[in-house]
Amino acid sequence: MVDSIRSSLPPAYAHLFNAFFDRPKVVETRANCDNCSMCDHGEASPVAMEFFNSDTKCCTFWPTLPNYLVGAILSDTSPEMAEGRRRLEQIIAKRVGVTPWHVDRPRKMSLLMTGYSASFGRAKKLLCPFYDASNPAGSCSIWRHREVICMTYYCKYTGGSRGHAYWIALKSYLLYVQRSLAQTAAREIAPEVIEPKFTNKGLTLEEMEDLPPKESDYAAWWKSWVGREVEFYKKCHEWVVNLPPAQFAKNVDHSKEGGPLLAELIGKYDLLESKILPKSLVRNARMKEAHVGDKVVVTSYHPYDSFALDKDLFEVVGLFRADQTLDENLERLKRDEGIELAPELIDYLFAAGVLVDPNDGNAKQPAVNNNPGELKGRRAALGAVLEARGLAADDAAKARIAAADAATLELWIKKAAVARAIHEVLDD
Repeated sequence: MVDSIRSSLPPAYAHLFNAFFDRPKVVETRANCDNCSMCDHGEASPVAMEFFNSDTKCCTFWPTLPNYLVGAILSDTSPEMAEGRRRLEQIIAKRVGVTPWHVDRPRKMSLLMTGYSASFGRAKKLLCPFYDASNPAGSCSIWRHREVICMTYYCKYTGGSRGHAYWIALKSYLLYVQRSLAQTAAREIAPEVIEPKFTNKGLTLEEMEDLPPKESDYAAWWKSWVGREVEFYKKCHEWVVNLPPAQFAKNVDHSKEGGPLLAELIGKYDLLESKILPKSLVRNARMKEAHVGDKVVVTSYHPYDSFALDKDLFEVVGLFRADQTLDENLERLKRDEGIELAPELIDYLFAAGVLVDPNDGNAKQPAVNNNPGELKGRRAALGAVLEARGLAADDAAKARIAAADAATLELWIKKAAVARAIHEVLDD
């Protein structure tokens, strides 16, 4: 049985999501957490590499755990969660970053994590407090209940740029879900508690010295729940576990913000799975290039996902012309240059971001073009929003949707997120 997207989510709220999440999950075979793909394994490389620290891998990140996942960890008595549960209990006892909505990183750590790309994957000072170095096979001690950033981050993508776009869309949707559930759970369990609103005016003395907040401040946030934070978090977890999916759909998937995020996610999944190429392709003029001997190392959509091409192949794709379709370009290269490129190679070069749609990056319409894959994805996204909103399209409406260009579909997706009837979506 193929694992689904739903099965890869924390069990606390996996039951809330709609049927889309029963589709097969996206498996990233090029990113290996057990044998980190970004660490030095002694393999030859055409260019100098800045590897991750094998003692940290990509876990130089302090997560923000929403209250219901905190409760899930505290309620999970399985042996494999014992270490993570112990560490979380210690953090709660120290009261640093402990609020009704989250168990968050210290604010001083947030400042250190601002613009820290040169240290990411390398600085031991930034190592996640739940990273268990004594257990290489399961170094994340809260893996089953991890939060969104840790759930959706990869250094390399089997689907290339399309895979990267899918995970970004999944992250955006789940972040909205996580925020909505944490806030609502806190309000339902204890409406009297207050989430602190921090400013950017600097750190308090307590924050600078890694001390708990002032007793008066902490009491103002937690009210009668001071000393009962573990109980509060467990109740938030219970509330989410017992939340009816219909109520979740109404408040999240049918909301003005959640509807478009879900639609975007479905569209990016469909684009990844369909592997439909744009009508025309050219060499990416914006990717970084490093010419080394007979190789060219290119980096396009992600700084940690580079590809080494033969220089001859790099020069051949530079012959692609924007005024010709992909088929016309391939026919011209075969006729005039005696060069024949296999369909599998074209798909690989597109996934790697070496070949791109010449309409991408257009200043007037940076995110909209009319290639078949884009149109299919946006129609699927519109259909998902209409279904989520309970808006039925008759035959005439379906015909208009089938004939619409990408710009029109994009407009209709935005309108559908707040519409109460189908005519509000399609009428000008």
